[in-house]
Amino acid sequence: MNVEKLKKNILEDPILSILSSLAKEKNIPIFLVGGYIRDLFLGMHRKDYDFALPKEASSFIPMIEEVLHLRFFKIGKEEINTITYRMVNKEMSIDLTLFQEKTIEEDLQRRDFTINATSFSLRDETFHFVEGALEDIGNRVIRTVSNHSIDQDPLRMLRAIRYLCTLNGFSMDMALKDEISLKKEKIGKLPGERIKMELDQILLSPRPEVGMRPLYEWGLLFILMPELKGLENLGQNEHHHLDVLSHTLLMIEKISWASEWIAQKGRNISLSQEDWLSLYYAVLFHDIGKQDTYSRDEKGRVHFYHHEAFSCQRAENIMERLRFSNTMRNKILRLIKHHMRILNLSPDTKETAHKRLVNQMGEEASLLVVLSLADKEASRGILSIQIDEVVEGHSLRILDLLKEKEIVHPPPLITGHDVMALGYSPGPKVGQILKFIREKQVDGEVKNREEALEILKKGLG
Repeated sequence: MNVEKLKKNILEDPILSILSSLAKEKNIPIFLVGGYIRDLFLGMHRKDYDFALPKEASSFIPMIEEVLHLRFFKIGKEEINTITYRMVNKEMSIDLTLFQEKTIEEDLQRRDFTINATSFSLRDETFHFVEGALEDIGNRVIRTVSNHSIDQDPLRMLRAIRYLCTLNGFSMDMALKDEISLKKEKIGKLPGERIKMELDQILLSPRPEVGMRPLYEWGLLFILMPELKGLENLGQNEHHHLDVLSHTLLMIEKISWASEWIAQKGRNISLSQEDWLSLYYAVLFHDIGKQDTYSRDEKGRVHFYHHEAFSCQRAENIMERLRFSNTMRNKILRLIKHHMRILNLSPDTKETAHKRLVNQMGEEASLLVVLSLADKEASRGILSIQIDEVVEGHSLRILDLLKEKEIVHPPPLITGHDVMALGYSPGPKVGQILKFIREKQVDGEVKNREEALEILKKGLG
């Protein structure tokens, strides 16, 4: 795409057209910067806008809000000049920052990669690029703007890997690869929430496996999550053809295979962004406890007894460090704790076992199915192939049962007050009794309140 055609496409965008008219009328030096321009060059259209203003033009921000009929909220820290004015809704997102230097040319020199160091003046209709920006976009190369880029913000190492996942056909400049390998220790000093934000975007990208490989190969993965180091070269049993870490990384790739397989079988699962993230992180952590539970029996067979519990402990440490939300943390731990349940079901498993699993896992049973299918597919040992049809059959049945509300959320037949009215003291025992009755209800052995109360009375007797 030539520059004139690019200019035409920019000014035809409704948001940019409005701001260009405002900039010309009020003489506001507002610049469109970064990814929007890059993606237009690549033939992609997006609704994520990044703008930059000189500091002395900050008084125009309320005017920008008014013409766009929106309100910004501020993020960042004023004391270190990292304030961003942000607006996000379902249709688009807008980030507006103030120059850290005097001119747009100087400001572009502070940006991360040449492919993002581009700008267009909405007032003057002129382009500004750092040296090599257009060539790097055309050649699809990720290269830093300066030799100080990584030192200015080590998070850019993760951002570069994120672009490998999100920008199709892009490769990393060899000098940047070498710099990441040399400076990788710097990543461990960043706040956990910043690290997680980049990891989230890698995992939510169309090709997360493209990012996970360099994270491991360039040494970043073990700095971010040293708990994974013990999985490297840790051999497994005959259900697996890879060591634990290689199996884990392959599972990341197999998640998309599992979701596609489910769709091909005519089942529909609807997962939120948080669901997908929980799924990918559960994959990363699900076998992390195998390093703590490795053993061999008298016949030389490898075992990892109760590794799920140890995996949960190590996963909790990682999630605390990276500032996971409690909601996501609990979802991930449930998936780790139960990740062997479907894989361990036998060919002659009864329907009641399926129903109990669905009831206990609730809507998260669909996540467990995807995880189990990916786990099965990434194993491919001598013994694993024998259980393909078994695991797949159980998975489909579980997805079918998820449609039955009386199994997922059975209406309560009795309450804690009913239990205590029959002589039970308040405490954990009451909850255990309610769980027992609910399981009987899910199994179809208890159909109404009267039958539930009768079981309680017999228990007292």
